[in-house]
Amino acid sequence: MQKKKLTSRQLQAVETRNKIFDTAHSLMTKKGFNNITIEDISKKAGVSVGAFYHYFKSKDDILFEVYQRADNYFEENVMNKLKSDSAPDQIVEYFQYYARYSAQTHIGFTTHLYSTENKFFLKKGRLMQTILEDIIQKGQEKNEITDEKTPEEILDLLFIIARGVIFDWGLKDGNYDLEEKMTKMFRLQVGVFRKQSGQ
Repeated sequence: MQKKKLTSRQLQAVETRNKIFDTAHSLMTKKGFNNITIEDISKKAGVSVGAFYHYFKSKDDILFEVYQRADNYFEENVMNKLKSDSAPDQIVEYFQYYARYSAQTHIGFTTHLYSTENKFFLKKGRLMQTILEDIIQKGQEKNEITDEKTPEEILDLLFIIARGVIFDWGLKDGNYDLEEKMTKMFRLQVGVFRKQSGQ
């Protein structure tokens, strides 16, 4: 089915929304999410505060958009596209993508994002979580992953590890290859969840 062509007005709206988001992203990179206001974003983007509220309900909506774009990345690049055959190897591959996506974001932005003040990490049911939980569940069904913990419990533990690696990478000013470190870490960690023979 052919996509409907956007009118010039609709294209202008998309452009303005992206400009506001990109400006907010840039300011967050420099100052952190909690240190900027809607007025700061609007002024830097060259739009009115009213225009900001036309495209985003609140400043939190900007943060929601950050996570929405991450989910879109996982939908387009990861869901049903992992090359590994076994669930433990797919978990490693999944977190290689996770590291790749995080590394392509400015380290200043990532450092501010990985803060205890950011409660968006606790939000359940996001697409990128669902993709990983599905891998874990299928791995349990094929007796590749232990069923001593639920898929949700394993999911939670894996993300704690991944966030820890990224926090360390930011703490060290990105002075090592994030994807390489993440791969090494998860090749070690999946062994903990791999189902042993006789279980």
